[in-house]
Amino acid sequence: MSLAGALWFAVQDDLLTNGLCSDSSAPSISNTTQDKQSSEPISASETHGVLHESDDRFISQTLHLNRQCLRFIIDFIQARLKKAVFGRSLTSAEADILASLACYAQGSLSSKLTDRLGIDQTAAGEAVKTITKLLADMCPDFITFPNSYNDRMGTAQAFKNLSGIPHVVGVLGYLHVKVSPPLGEEHMYMNTLGYHSVMMQVIFDVDGNLLSLEQCCPGGTPEHTVWENSDIGRQFSIFQHGHTWVVGSRSLHGCGHVLTPVEAFRIKSNAALRFNKAHAQLHGRTQQVFGSLKSRFQCLRDIGSVQSPESVECTIKACCVLHNICKKFSVPLPLDFSVEPLHPPSEVVNIMAEQPFDYMEDTKDEMIEMFFNIAEDEGK
Repeated sequence: MSLAGALWFAVQDDLLTNGLCSDSSAPSISNTTQDKQSSEPISASETHGVLHESDDRFISQTLHLNRQCLRFIIDFIQARLKKAVFGRSLTSAEADILASLACYAQGSLSSKLTDRLGIDQTAAGEAVKTITKLLADMCPDFITFPNSYNDRMGTAQAFKNLSGIPHVVGVLGYLHVKVSPPLGEEHMYMNTLGYHSVMMQVIFDVDGNLLSLEQCCPGGTPEHTVWENSDIGRQFSIFQHGHTWVVGSRSLHGCGHVLTPVEAFRIKSNAALRFNKAHAQLHGRTQQVFGSLKSRFQCLRDIGSVQSPESVECTIKACCVLHNICKKFSVPLPLDFSVEPLHPPSEVVNIMAEQPFDYMEDTKDEMIEMFFNIAEDEGK
């Protein structure tokens, strides 16, 4: 479930007035700090700065944001970094933040943009690195899984209202970001759509808010391997999230607490057919969510050369944090939005072979008969 409104206001209030403004461990964009500057009052002209001079067209088309959302992002980044660590005025700090956001949205930093913002391109590049690390570190604050019983039930009810499938608390998918892999490791990064990528495991709710994000690895890694070695996968295995499911692709067949479609040779009733249709409706939402991420943050369409998955993990996490903030502020998608194609299964599982007893598979069969036969009876 996405963060409740009251919690968002609490986060904003804390960022602006309490802990983070006095955090001495805050990262620095500049090696020059000025203690005197931090104690001086901030003028109205400084607080409005570059943002005040930016029109809505620039904010929408260049940054893929709206003004209210951008103001929130600038406020919490400035609060986290503090005025002192920039070593410059807040107007310059805003320019660095806007340059970073434009880099995410456009996929690069053009000289035309940095000239418009009045900043040096090399310095802007360093600012992007710092702000990206800051945003990635904010994942636990803005990307949260529904851990309480009430939150899980609220999330599950939303999924049931949409699809008729009970006890679903998220859709599980794998975001692939195109890269140029390290020499000699190309085969590890080749995904099932035929291009090199890094992949990140993502769980999201019925509205597309991201709930879990982890396991950045080469794009050729089998999905079931990623799930079974993830923290959230282990949490489900010990029933930390109760008797609930996440919806996943058929390549995850046999993975605990992952609800996969009924295989064709096992379909023996109309109930199973209806269940598969409902499952496809939910799992197909990965195309919309991942398409939203790559359309709003076009740096995720092709990151370029990488040395390791970890080297791009911060960029992906930063964009995912911003995605959830955009959802909170109902920021419309760019006009060139396009859905992400579904990836074929990463590994063919021998589903015909005799499998050990799986109580989750047995429970799934019972659930299908109970909930999807009822729908058939009511339709008569």
